Amino acid sequence: MVALDLDGTLLSSNGNVADVQAEYLRGLSEKGFHVCIATGRAAMGTHVPAAKLQIPRLPIVCSNGSRGFFWSEGGGSATERPVIEEQFHYHVPKDIVQRALLLANKHDFCLQYYYKDFVYANQKSEIHYTCTKKYTEITGVRIQHISDDYKEMLEKNQLPSKLLLLFDSADNLKARKVANEAFGPSEATIVKGNWTWFLEILSATSNKGIGLRHMCEKLNVPLEEVIAIGDGCNDIEFLQMAGLGVAVQNAEA
Repeated sequence: MVALDLDGTLLSSNGNVADVQAEYLRGLSEKGFHVCIATGRAAMGTHVPAAKLQIPRLPIVCSNGSRGFFWSEGGGSATERPVIEEQFHYHVPKDIVQRALLLANKHDFCLQYYYKDFVYANQKSEIHYTCTKKYTEITGVRIQHISDDYKEMLEKNQLPSKLLLLFDSADNLKARKVANEAFGPSEATIVKGNWTWFLEILSATSNKGIGLRHMCEKLNVPLEEVIAIGDGCNDIEFLQMAGLGVAVQNAEA
């Protein structure tokens, strides 16, 4: 198996998969190799690059390891939704969501909420809307506004696969500090990633390495036969889990 990160690895600076890369990976698949996408993006943010690869039942690990599925084109109309075959899906516990919400409100951060195939945000200020707009520009994912601080979703036990704390880049160090103080490693996984204006909160049992392991179990692929390629801090466990981990030239130090 060849498992690849998206942003900073497979995708170019304009957010696209190059034709030559798509053709090469398609060729590997046709020869019997598994090609897998492993990304911090939500499921909706993987649809465009997956469509470019045109690999049947493409394995995708998304939301930094919290969710895994096989992706196939819907067929028929170009606007038809893709076919998603869910393989695993882990959620952020309710008490962690509630504490993250208190943290966000206390420090004037925006909390972005990933539930099923949708992304929600509780924007309350201009900087919040600036951050969510930036996120949409990068991923192509449309954000849905929530005004009740996720009260209804929590009452229905509609728990997210991950959360994002969004903030002004000037508050980056502050956000990392308060998040690390609020959640111990046994309570939640904090992913700082490549960006200075958000960080992620996952369940304590989720990261891209664990997600890769789950996907390999579904495909009966030994981990020692996996080449993993990535560039960011959120790829560390991913690269360590594989038989061969490769950091690209532009990887974070």
